Order: sequence, then structure tokens, then C-alpha cells
Amino acid sequence: MNNLTPILYTIRPGDTLYKIAMEYNTTVQQLIDTNLALDPYSLRVGQQIYIYPNYIGEYNDYWISKPQVDLLEHMNLVWIEHILWTRMLLISIAENLSDLSATKERLLKNPKDIADVFKNYYGDRIANKIQELLTEHLVIGGDLIVALKNNNQKLASTLNTKWYKNADDMAESFSSINPFYPKEEIRQMLYKHLELTTNKVSARLKRDYRQDIKAYDMVQEEILEMSRFFVNGIVKQFPNLFH
Repeated sequence: MNNLTPILYTIRPGDTLYKIAMEYNTTVQQLIDTNLALDPYSLRVGQQIYIYPNYIGEYNDYWISKPQVDLLEHMNLVWIEHILWTRMLLISIAENLSDLSATKERLLKNPKDIADVFKNYYGDRIANKIQELLTEHLVIGGDLIVALKNNNQKLASTLNTKWYKNADDMAESFSSINPFYPKEEIRQMLYKHLELTTNKVSARLKRDYRQDIKAYDMVQEEILEMSRFFVNGIVKQFPNLFH
């Protein structure tokens, strides 16, 4: 435990331990260790917990180096493009647009763009695995949209199971490359991404455009939390690169 003064935080609607950990630059495990009576699977609105924020190594307050800023900007860009082009694909499928083929082609460039960010730190083999898993994620997602549009519930159920299995595989893969990528945190993060994406697809197919837009905003907020998580892990694993 560090010697910083803890923050007394009150649980708000929509809070998860992962979301709180990202906001205060700490980890889910640290929150659990600090609050021994806390049930991580049953947060209550109004419940109060103590948080010990980590300030970039706990010695420079909020100082962030330029290499870290550059990495965060790059990571944010590729993940925002991930959800942006997924949304464009959803619209193309839902509205029977003639740009479907071109949109899908552009979307499937995104896994390599994301993998290239990680390749700088982990090399070609790991980057190729990340690209493979993200491509599978997008292909399954696209097929699922089509199945839901066609009201093929049996196929949709099969694809949904494959989608979550892919998320499990990603959690396993990411956790194996960085000690600051706990598998359960990543699994929770990816499952939330699938849940929010499903809500967005459902709203669009129902032509509830306001709810569709609201759902997209939630996906965007979550994907930026994911981006920060990946960046924080890289910075902690390779501190000498971010002085």
C-alpha cells in the first residue's frame, strides 16, 4: 500500500470496478485489496470505498512523458476507428447500402492497425496473433448483424457463442504478454464491449436512431477506457521507454 491519502469514493449508477480503476489510474485488484469487505460482483449505488490512486509511478504527480502521450494518441485512434468502421458496417447492412463491400474492406484493415501498435513492443508473432483474433472478432460481428437482421435466431445464437469465445481467447492472449494485463480484467472489458455493441446493433435494426446514437456514445466511452488500459500496461511494463 502506498502512503498517499486515500480518496473516499461513492459508487454511482453504471460504475464497475474496472471503470473506477481506469478513472483513478489504479487496478481492480488494488481496489479489492484496499476494501476487504467489498463484493466485486455486487456493487451498490451509494456504497463508499477507499481508492489509492497511482500517479505515474507515485513520484511525479500527473507528469506524463511525450512518448506516453504519443502512444495514447495512437492507441486511441486505432480503437476509435475500430468502433467507427464497425458502426459504418452496421449502417450499411441495416440500410442495404451499396457501400457495404468497400466499408467491410476498410473495417478489416483495422486489426492490422491495432496489431502494429503492439508490434512495436512485442514483435511480429504476437502482433500477428492479435491481428488474427481481432479479424475473427469483426467477421463474427458482421455475420451476427446479418443473422439478426434476417431474424435467424438459431444462427445468431451460435455466432454469439463464438463471439464470446473469441473474447476469451483475446483475454488469454493479451494476459500472456504483459503482467499488468490481468486476464479477468480484460475479459470483463471485452464482454462489456460485446454487450454495448449488441445494444447498438439492436437499436439500429429496430430503427430506434436516438437509442442507436446513445448506444454508440457508450461504446466510444468504453473503448477509450480500453485504450487507456492497454497503454497503462505497456508503460508499466516498459518504463524505460517512457522517460
